[in-house]
Amino acid sequence: MLTTLRNQYQTATTTAELAHFRQQAWRLYQPAAPVLVEAFGQEWWLRPGLTFTPFANAVRCTAHCAFCSEELQRYEGHQLTAKRLIDDYPAYFARLGEVLRPFRGLPLGLSLSGLEATAEPQWLRELLACLTVLEGEGMIFDEKVLYTNGSGLVTSPDLALALQDIGLTRLELSRCHDDERINQEIMRFNRNQPVRHNAVYEATVRWLHNHLAVKNSCILTRGGITTLLDVERYLAWAASLGVRQVVFRELSRLEGSYLPNVFTDWIEANRVPIEPLLAAAVPTLEAPRPGWAYAGSTFGYYYYNEHYQYQGLEVVFETSSYPALQAATATGVLQKLILHSDGTLSGDWDPDSQVLSRVGTVSVASSSADF
Repeated sequence: MLTTLRNQYQTATTTAELAHFRQQAWRLYQPAAPVLVEAFGQEWWLRPGLTFTPFANAVRCTAHCAFCSEELQRYEGHQLTAKRLIDDYPAYFARLGEVLRPFRGLPLGLSLSGLEATAEPQWLRELLACLTVLEGEGMIFDEKVLYTNGSGLVTSPDLALALQDIGLTRLELSRCHDDERINQEIMRFNRNQPVRHNAVYEATVRWLHNHLAVKNSCILTRGGITTLLDVERYLAWAASLGVRQVVFRELSRLEGSYLPNVFTDWIEANRVPIEPLLAAAVPTLEAPRPGWAYAGSTFGYYYYNEHYQYQGLEVVFETSSYPALQAATATGVLQKLILHSDGTLSGDWDPDSQVLSRVGTVSVASSSADF
């Protein structure tokens, strides 16, 4: 098994081994030895290669996806960072430098995610400039990924140039269907967002290829991309736009870990498991579906990916488990670092859980192990 900073990669050599991978998935992940770091007056155990997220919520999101994780409510009643917008940019960026200082020299992944990072162009420009300064002072971001619905890249195309300048590893561009009407039913863009129209989206993708590595991200849903025939049609469309990497993601498995609401109900009613798609693409290693070739499997601490080659494209199918993520967090080893809009640095999407540091206070580790 090939171990990287963030996951493990292995290629099944027999059909039985591949079936074992699919059945066990993320359970086969073997945690690397944690790293001890002193920060904010305490010692912390960190997962090697963990990612840092400056949570993007300067303004409300430009879409209202039916599967949005920010609308999931925990049983403990904790609040997510998305409930408070970033209202003081100078203070926010000063705090950004402060919370990262203890981690200089330690390789981190940079995950630009949260709500929609491109929705407020000035915030994103200032963020990228701040991160560039921090790199000059010894911060190491060995992988930089932006997860986006693309809305701000349409209205402020200069953002692509700024992202190119910081050496973005890849841009993961969300699109749930090749038919704009169906895509709109799932992603629910604000009606003033041009990106909801296929003609605008397609022109933007073609332009982005001149500056960034673009990877399409498609959430599998009932009524959306459901079957392997749907997948193949979507791939033909993506390829026509010059895209060469596509990931199809199953809606995360909740398994009762959140309070029931309209979003959990929608997720459970519309989940498309990846196992039937995997079985249709490569039922056995000896007899794959024409055009499909299995390349390997990735094991993460709460996710499992299968990698394929399909007509010149790199295709990934991904499944993940929120309970597995919670279990990893409960070990006491920090799995991620998140800067929240109120200046709290925590190891969780919840600003009151796994707290390393708050503005103007001495940090005390939270006992919560939620995601």
